[in-house]
Amino acid sequence: MHSHCRTQMNPLKHLLGLITLLLITVSCTDERKNLEQYEFDETKKLVAYVEDAAALIKTRGIIAFRDFAQKDSKWLRGNRYLFAYDLYGTCIFHPVSPELIGRNIINMKDLNGKPVIREIVQIASNAKHPFGWVHYLWMEPGEIYPEYKSSYIMRVTDPAGHVFAIGSGNYKQKAEKIFVSDMVDSACIQLERSGLEMIPQFLDKSGKYTFYDSYIFVLDEKGTALVDPSFPSLSGRKLVNLKDAIGKPIVAEMIEKLKTNQTAWLSYMSKSPDENKPVKKLAYIRKIHINHKGYIVGSSIRLEKPVWLKI
Repeated sequence: MHSHCRTQMNPLKHLLGLITLLLITVSCTDERKNLEQYEFDETKKLVAYVEDAAALIKTRGIIAFRDFAQKDSKWLRGNRYLFAYDLYGTCIFHPVSPELIGRNIINMKDLNGKPVIREIVQIASNAKHPFGWVHYLWMEPGEIYPEYKSSYIMRVTDPAGHVFAIGSGNYKQKAEKIFVSDMVDSACIQLERSGLEMIPQFLDKSGKYTFYDSYIFVLDEKGTALVDPSFPSLSGRKLVNLKDAIGKPIVAEMIEKLKTNQTAWLSYMSKSPDENKPVKKLAYIRKIHINHKGYIVGSSIRLEKPVWLKI
């Protein structure tokens, strides 16, 4: 009788197993679509690494952290490792700095004063978009000099209902287009919500609106600067006739592009004090209105691939 019961249950278990596998496969496929927005393989590998870790936490819970702590495994090798915090800033997992585990370090800052953990928590706490990037200047244990690091963060909930912000980062990360477009879009949302009073935040190097050598700029519709990272103490410079290193009228082009578009990309050549020749840059710009007046908000990144110059 018992044997008969086992025989009857096996097909059901098999069917449930197939359904579970299918659901996991569909979920992973949906997550992998997120990789298509990135240009560089190193970015795609990092995002996939964090997503794989999240998938393991979803199924195994906090037991998964044991796997993440195994040296020379796919989870912990060289300077590649995972970290996890709760949504209050308490460190849940950190294989490189285990002394942080159990401590609330919500106010920990990078060497520029950026509140890194607070930004990590804010990303994971976003109900509509619980994943994203944080860029910061960091001193890795055992290293002599700090380096810039870009970490991909996402929220994950385990089977017991525990919610974590997990992430991992790359040093010397190549700048992706989405890094600058996300920053500009966020700045525009804040400007439309709070008005021009928040402009000083764009000049704060410890804030969320700077990373590497990318900063927010704000112009009025005639090309007069309200936020000018090249001269942060100045405001009101008329830049409509500003030309790049090869004579291209870049501000005039911005104004022209935004006459018929809400957002736009444009490439230009920038003078670099560290190099003998101009460097290629790509700017993302967006048109907004505050109190019925038009403004141009934008930022730029250094181009890593000439193919982007087709824009």
